Amino acid sequence: MKKLSGITLFLLLFGQIAQGQARYTSANVHSHNDYQQPVPFHNAYQHKVGSIEADVFLKNNELYVAHELKEIAPERTLDALYLKPLQQQIQKNNGTAYPNAQAVLQILIDLKTPGASTLPVLVRKLEKYPEIKNNRTIQIVISGDKPDPSTWATFPGFIHFDGLPGQVYNPEQAKRVSLVSANFRKYSRWNGKGKIEAAELTKIKQLIDSVHHQNQKMRFWATPDNEDSWKTLMNQGVDFIGTDAVTELTTFLKNYRPAN
Repeated sequence: MKKLSGITLFLLLFGQIAQGQARYTSANVHSHNDYQQPVPFHNAYQHKVGSIEADVFLKNNELYVAHELKEIAPERTLDALYLKPLQQQIQKNNGTAYPNAQAVLQILIDLKTPGASTLPVLVRKLEKYPEIKNNRTIQIVISGDKPDPSTWATFPGFIHFDGLPGQVYNPEQAKRVSLVSANFRKYSRWNGKGKIEAAELTKIKQLIDSVHHQNQKMRFWATPDNEDSWKTLMNQGVDFIGTDAVTELTTFLKNYRPAN
């Protein structure tokens, strides 16, 4: 039997997910505000998630990981919590994010201080980690206070961006968009209990389909974080399921079998 290339396998998987038919795995898990986990980075990494999020503040020319400015602590730098541990894992894996050389890890960096000053500092910092920035299995994606798309071409190619639903990107800008993220609350008031309203479900599905039509991946934030919500998002074909319960969601996905 002829072997499929990694790109072919990815396209097949993406096409199946877009139709809500693929079996979801930990690669579809987005560890929301991962730095608030009891063990940042390592818990999500051990569960082989596909995406890890860190909120970043620039203070005194250093990048700190925190939810609010008042929570900044000297030991909680981006280097200490994420870049150094990730570099160590890459070295253990002989150059890839995970032991499975085809698996991709997305690091979503949410800029909480102005992007005009914060992103250049991040770029300079990543230049010190060639194993990360030059790695085909790592994607660095900028969210939060992103610079205007018209300036994206001025940043190195290893910097990608979190897109906005409905925003029009020219072809060169679109190449830098790794996913599209939206506030779930703009489309639904559902709290994850009972059934979601049909009209709201339709809006969610239409958004996901429109993003897939642009060959982009879809993620919602501010979603309910329980099994009913996870199933609903999967049934609509979302690409990344955001969660604060990484262990619970990855365990659920291992055991979940969709109804025929």
